[in-house]
Amino acid sequence: MKKSLLMALTASLVLTGVGTAFAADDAVKIDGTITLHYRTQHDPQRTGDKTRNSFKSTVTLNAEAPIASNLDAYARFTYQNISKDSGNFAKDFIGAADDNNNAALDAFGLKYSNAGYSYVIGSQALTLGGGIAYDNGFIGKHALPYAVNVSKKVGAVNLNTIAAKTNYQDGKDDDKFYVLQGTTAVSDKATVGAMLAQVNYGKDTVAQWNLKTDDVTLFSVYGTRQLSDRTSLSAEYLKSSVSYANQGFQANVTRKLDDKNKLTTGVYYIQDQANIFDYNLADMSGTPNSNTKGGLIIWNHTFDKNTSLTVGDFNYKVLDKSATSQTVTSDRNRFFTNVSVKF
Repeated sequence: MKKSLLMALTASLVLTGVGTAFAADDAVKIDGTITLHYRTQHDPQRTGDKTRNSFKSTVTLNAEAPIASNLDAYARFTYQNISKDSGNFAKDFIGAADDNNNAALDAFGLKYSNAGYSYVIGSQALTLGGGIAYDNGFIGKHALPYAVNVSKKVGAVNLNTIAAKTNYQDGKDDDKFYVLQGTTAVSDKATVGAMLAQVNYGKDTVAQWNLKTDDVTLFSVYGTRQLSDRTSLSAEYLKSSVSYANQGFQANVTRKLDDKNKLTTGVYYIQDQANIFDYNLADMSGTPNSNTKGGLIIWNHTFDKNTSLTVGDFNYKVLDKSATSQTVTSDRNRFFTNVSVKF
């Protein structure tokens, strides 16, 4: 009931702009993105079709409205269509296996700032550390967790604490996780950060992915380094408290080719139990998949401030085909393109 009430209240406040009492600077802010995505994917050890193609279109609409001084309501509406001829292996939403259309008000809540503190309370997308432990870019009614997210700069350190609970379908036991993370600049060209997370899995997630424990602690260190005016490096090392297959690493180098083009190359290695799991979405690593090692290359072209094209390819090998979770069972190569238009 409380979740439904918060969702309804937030949507009402955002969509109505809380009446007409605000000046122009206090008006409802609305923006969004339309993304067209194509991929072709080859899984050599897969049963059935080893090469699959998919096309999907995604619309994201964000709205934010002031309620009082330093207090805003926010909401996000998403819609995704996947070509009915390509299957739904490329989907980002939570829905039925044969559902090629999905729409939802999937993020909503309140934002408050005061005395250097920033609070976000409600359903929201989250990234922990550098992203290889947990990077939730999914959409749909049951994709995002409910969280209390607090940020504050203390001295030279940007601190962030999070208490979150998943929003699974009715009848499913939700997971909970608690996070402390922070970053600081060690020079004008480098930053370092650390993340500590405690995860308490519900019984359904434990059963779904054959987890050996419902209580896991994760720690990561990460950072960025500007190597030159045009080249930067980012990297992260991750370890979980699970007694086996518990480490991960990723490093990316990005080169700015000119004002409109940049190229990223990267390598990663992440074991089966190194990251956080989700009942619906399997491993939540920002890498292509856990229990794999591989490399990626991504080219991005910016047409203007609102329109961009991304072309990429990644290739990985499964580390352990008998791994506990069985989230991946085949090596993979994927070529993909994205066209993104902001409005």
